[in-house]
Amino acid sequence: MDAPSPKASWAAQLPGGPPLREELARLVDSDGGNDPAENGYFEIANDPQFVAIERAQRRFKAQLRRRLRHRRSKANGRDPE
Repeated sequence: MDAPSPKASWAAQLPGGPPLREELARLVDSDGGNDPAENGYFEIANDPQFVAIERAQRRFKAQLRRRLRHRRSKANGRDPE
């Protein structure tokens, strides 16, 4: 986030990009499920509540970025409307 906003620093800590569940699944499968820590991470990443929270955080981060871009372009006199 490059614009001043009280939420910008907090939103920067939210996950960005696509979820890594598929990559984690491949990692667990390649090891044959022998690493308890990897298995635990995989179970957490596939928990429906975790998935819903992560999706909501990604949406919020994207919405905040759009709002900040819009506010910045409006301040520069390039109102997109």
